[in-house]
Amino acid sequence: MPNYTPWQPTLPYGTLPESQEQQALCYFFSEFTAVPQHYSTSRGYLEYLLPVYFDADPQSPLFAALSATALAAFSNKPGRKTLMYHAQKMYLTAVAQIQKAVADPIEAKMDTTIVSVLLLGLYETVTCTEHNLPTWGQHVDGAVALVKHRGDDLFRTPLGARIFYWVRAQMVVNQITRCQPVQKLQGIAEGWTGPIDGLERGALSLLVVLSMQIPTLRATAKELLQRPMSMDTAVEIVELMYEAQRVDREIAAWTFEIPNDWKYTIVGMIRGMENPATAQYYPGPMHGYHDLWAANIWNNYRSNRIFCQMIILNCLERLIPSWERTSTSEYCSTIATLQALVNDVCSSVPFHLGFPDTVYQATGSDLPNGDQKLAIDDLELPLHRPDSSTRSKNVASMGGFFLTWQLFVAFNVVSIPEAQRVWLNSRLRCIGDVCGINQATVLADQGLRSLAIGRSLERARGLSLCDFAPPRDLEWERTGGSIWRQLLRQEGYSDDFGDDGLYD
Repeated sequence: MPNYTPWQPTLPYGTLPESQEQQALCYFFSEFTAVPQHYSTSRGYLEYLLPVYFDADPQSPLFAALSATALAAFSNKPGRKTLMYHAQKMYLTAVAQIQKAVADPIEAKMDTTIVSVLLLGLYETVTCTEHNLPTWGQHVDGAVALVKHRGDDLFRTPLGARIFYWVRAQMVVNQITRCQPVQKLQGIAEGWTGPIDGLERGALSLLVVLSMQIPTLRATAKELLQRPMSMDTAVEIVELMYEAQRVDREIAAWTFEIPNDWKYTIVGMIRGMENPATAQYYPGPMHGYHDLWAANIWNNYRSNRIFCQMIILNCLERLIPSWERTSTSEYCSTIATLQALVNDVCSSVPFHLGFPDTVYQATGSDLPNGDQKLAIDDLELPLHRPDSSTRSKNVASMGGFFLTWQLFVAFNVVSIPEAQRVWLNSRLRCIGDVCGINQATVLADQGLRSLAIGRSLERARGLSLCDFAPPRDLEWERTGGSIWRQLLRQEGYSDDFGDDGLYD
């Protein structure tokens, strides 16, 4: 288990009126949970939390962890900053209770103990600062340790199975960011694949299982692409590229496995963007999805492919001199695929953060920011609409929560236009400011620093979440291109850099 050592609040002691804590819980259940609206997805998000909360022992850590998270989220609303002290106090209580529960042989195997740890991870997302950004991963590590401790016993209840899938999804993201392979799961017969039954139907589980290959790819790329070039290194880079292409093809094929009602439609078109730092929408189509969960699944698919395509791009950049890249079909195809994936993430943003009213009225007009025009296509409108009467600036907190990681992944694609990168950064900041997801603000600040470095060095190579390329080696580019062709031919690889593709 991770060592939970949160900071000690220094604000003056106070007592929270019961009504405000109840308001915070109601706000949390309204904004951060969703019941399934779709048979084939089999779940919403934290939809089981409310019944578990009512059934749990009041002395269990679940009560303190949920109160801490709810108060933290509620305190990010205008005029409620003073509630953060109470959230910190409940956080400390939850940590103490979790440590006590983990030490108890019976409580360590209770569903509520794992849920409590995961809720503290959500607390870290809501309250994130640059100093405690890695703490979320420590909570995920704690949840993984508890899953291993439970073993197959975890699947005896529907709740336990859902907890497993929740932990697994966060574990994969955690390992992707760390560039560490997914470790084998002992104690569960199917390992991290888990039993595939009615609790999690095929398409959703398949995507998560496919994504578990990405941390290993990234771990290999991080080490291999930093090595000095040699013939052995060149051959390994080609093999890594082939492996990334294989994983990418498998993930791309996932779209043929999904139910028809998971598929999205184009509900409108945004034209024009004078200032990417203030524009609400990015030029291009706007997507409509069945619900937020389906939209989140699609963006997870896009993020997974971005990671694969960026590894392919880095491999090509190491193998092909810079002056030959734009005439190489494989390189151009990779750039185009990355751009299409990022564009699709941008097209999903209005669905997550709120369409303009004109979408629902099906009439074109000037948007509030004054520099964009909306053209409505005669297509079916989405079923999800954030309620402007209850959400500040028509922005859904859960939509922003789902979108934060995916926007940051898209932002870190090195080949996209700078205007698009600025716009993606501005949407992260919007999520932080309006939705109260502090992690989005921290990631936006990190993005601004990399933008500054990128402008001064052409590209912030090797500093991006998705980019493992070392600084450009001009000496190698002047002498190495023909050498690699000869060396690769000796190893049996084709040196076809023509229109038929690289290494066909």
